[in-house]
Amino acid sequence: MAHEIHETDAFGYVGQKAWHGLGSALPQGVDAVTAFRDLGIDWGTRLDPIYRKIAVVDSTGFPIIGADGTQEHQWVQLENNFIHTREDNNLELGLVSKGYKSFENIDVAKFADALAGADAATIVETAGTLYNSRRVFVLVKLPQVIKATSEDISEQYVLISNGHGGTASFSAYPTSIRVVCANTLKWSLRDAAKGLSFRHSGNIEEKLGQVRQVLGIAAQETAKFQEQVSALVGTTLLGDKLTTFLNDSYEIAFGKFDSLEGESLIKALAKRDAVIAQQRELLENEKNSLDGIRGTAWSALNAVTEYHDHYRGRGKAVAISQVRAHSNLFGVSSDAKTKTLRKALSLV
Repeated sequence: MAHEIHETDAFGYVGQKAWHGLGSALPQGVDAVTAFRDLGIDWGTRLDPIYRKIAVVDSTGFPIIGADGTQEHQWVQLENNFIHTREDNNLELGLVSKGYKSFENIDVAKFADALAGADAATIVETAGTLYNSRRVFVLVKLPQVIKATSEDISEQYVLISNGHGGTASFSAYPTSIRVVCANTLKWSLRDAAKGLSFRHSGNIEEKLGQVRQVLGIAAQETAKFQEQVSALVGTTLLGDKLTTFLNDSYEIAFGKFDSLEGESLIKALAKRDAVIAQQRELLENEKNSLDGIRGTAWSALNAVTEYHDHYRGRGKAVAISQVRAHSNLFGVSSDAKTKTLRKALSLV
């Protein structure tokens, strides 16, 4: 999927290199507005009109022929559609309908800074754009942490993102990133509708007034996720139960084999076995074999999510793939990890 990797995108990170392996360093304590400007993603957008070429006819409906002998035409502006365009380079971001309201990148940054301002201990961790400028995001670190053990600590974040050109809504939701291996886990299950999300219509300013609601959600989800992590750490997952969990997590991500037969089934089973073998290897690495973690549902969950973050797919490695970064945060890998978390919790 190299065609999805674009030079118009940019990433920045504070401290250690970002979990997606991309981008340039930002100074400690940087605010989101400054980070966006340093990365060059503070560009604005505009809504350009769309015109359609139509034939000119007389009152009877017959075409009017010009002096050169060809049919005359005129350009008519469409009333209900516009092109959402990046201002600095005229990049077309998408087709939008009447009533669409642009929410600029700098407004995303200001929202993040307002969130940080509600608690002086919050800081900007990463920021950037994805998919040819169609998605912008900023990751804000919260002061709370989740502890599986004294050595296995998950930082707590709020991910704020916005889509341009009708590709995605504005959203802000809690996220957990495991420090030692940079796994990503969305706390909130998708069907729980946690976080804040809205489309580009209506009174956006009023919607953005819900900044403190995001922090409230994050605080509630931190406490909830801590309980879930403790429960997963306290659940032994070995032998046949581990095999079943890994098989189920594979089906969650890649589907079942019910409709396959013959050579197709053989290939699919071989692929599954290779993936699960890789996940079993991850179970034995330093991060997943810490004292108090080895042989637990938490360790198994982290092996699966680490696979999705760093090894899934045939494209370029995570260190150079913006597609992988997008998938980890917003796409199929994120969805698979969320559902795998649900599956792991069902074993508690």
